[in-house]
Amino acid sequence: MNYIELSIKLKEPTFIKDVIIFELGELGFDSFQELDDELKAFISEQNYDPTCLALIKTISGNSLSDLQVINHPSTNWNKKWESNFKPIEVNSDCIIRSSFHKVRDVKYDVIIDPSMTFGTGHHETTLLMSKALFDLKLIDKDVLDMGTGTGVLAIICHLLGAKSVDAVDIDPIAVENTRKNLFSNTINSNNVFLGDSSFVKSNEYDLLLANINKNILLKDLSKYYKGLRKGGNLLLSGFFTLDNQEILDLATNIGLIFVDSKELNKWSLLILSK
Repeated sequence: MNYIELSIKLKEPTFIKDVIIFELGELGFDSFQELDDELKAFISEQNYDPTCLALIKTISGNSLSDLQVINHPSTNWNKKWESNFKPIEVNSDCIIRSSFHKVRDVKYDVIIDPSMTFGTGHHETTLLMSKALFDLKLIDKDVLDMGTGTGVLAIICHLLGAKSVDAVDIDPIAVENTRKNLFSNTINSNNVFLGDSSFVKSNEYDLLLANINKNILLKDLSKYYKGLRKGGNLLLSGFFTLDNQEILDLATNIGLIFVDSKELNKWSLLILSK
C-alpha cells in the first residue's frame, strides 16, 4: 500500500495545528507527527482526496508557510520510519522497539517492524492503549484486536497472559506484518485474520480493542457490544477528547457502561464495559 504524506509548515506554534489534525482525522488521515514548526500527516493513497489541500489553506490562512505532498511507495517506507523510529517506553516493564535497536533489559521487550501499517507505539492512541493493557488482568482472557495494524496491542496481550488473541485488519499488508511481528516476539499464533467488523461474533470476548478513527467506531460500536461477554471491557481510541461525548452517548444508548478515560496530547482513550 502506498502512503501520502502532507508536510504542513506553520509560521509559529498555534492552535491552528490542532484544528488541522482534527479536520484531517475526519477525512481518514491515520497518523500525525508534530514538530515545532511543522505538522506531518499520513494517509493511504487510496483514501487520499486532494481537496483537503484547499481545506488546510483555508484553516491556516496567513499562518501557513509551506505545504507539500509527498508520495511514499511501499518499497520506500522502511527507510523513512527507520530514520525516525526510536524505542518507546510504555512503562518501566515494557519497551517497544524495532529489531535493529539494542536489546533492552526489561520484562516485556516488544519488537515491532512496521510495513506501511499503523501502530509502532509512537502515536498517542497506540501508547494510550498499550499503557491501559497493563492495568487489566488478561490471564485466561479471550481478546479481539480490531484494526490490529502492526499487531503491537495483540502482542502485548499475548505477553500479559491472554488465553487467546484474535487480530483483525482490513489491510492485507497489516495482516502479513502482524504475523511477522508475532514471530519476531516468539509468539506462536495463527489467529490473524483479514476482515472487518463482520468478523465479530456474539459473546466471544472478554476484551475488545479498537484503535480506529471515530467514524468507523461509531458505525461498528453495536457490533463490538455484541461481541463482548457480560462484564467484558471495550477499549476505544483513535479520536480526540472533544469526540468523547458523541461516542459515549451512542455507547450508553446501546448498553455499554463508562469505566474510565485517558488523554494524551488531546487524543483520547475510553474504557467501557458490558
